[in-house]
Amino acid sequence: MSSDNLTIRRADSCDAEDIAAISAKCFDEAWTADGLRKDIGNDKVSFYLAAEHAGSMIGYMGSWMILEEAHVITVGVDPEFRNRKVASTMMLCFFREAVRRGVHWSTLEVDEDNLSAIRLYEKFGYKTVSVRKNYYGEGRDGLLMWLGGMHNASFSERLDEIEKDISPEGWDK
Repeated sequence: MSSDNLTIRRADSCDAEDIAAISAKCFDEAWTADGLRKDIGNDKVSFYLAAEHAGSMIGYMGSWMILEEAHVITVGVDPEFRNRKVASTMMLCFFREAVRRGVHWSTLEVDEDNLSAIRLYEKFGYKTVSVRKNYYGEGRDGLLMWLGGMHNASFSERLDEIEKDISPEGWDK
């Protein structure tokens, strides 16, 4: 998917260093390039996306797709490019591919303090189903979120509405 200077493409193991660098900017416990290379290289399960602006990687998303389930494992956007719908665009591309592959539901964990990520996931229809105590370290709980019905027409309509809302404005900088 491409609009103006934002491009979303499938990531490959050659992108591991760039993804690790963005991960380090986004998270206290960042993914390592070696770990990413191994995970991205697992083509039977892993599906990673890279977001690029003017030829440079500015975001990434990683997931595992197994039979009818997709598990979002990581989403990161360089802090300089946040609030420009990069994550929404990657999520949209992820869901289009997941539905194409026959996925029916998706899960993820998110830090309960990461309100912007929670809002993003809720926009796509995720609901919190449980709390994982200390999942992100002592005193940092994780929310387990679940989304079902991805094969339904109503989910496709939701994706179409989100896609209309994603605007390329601001990408000419």
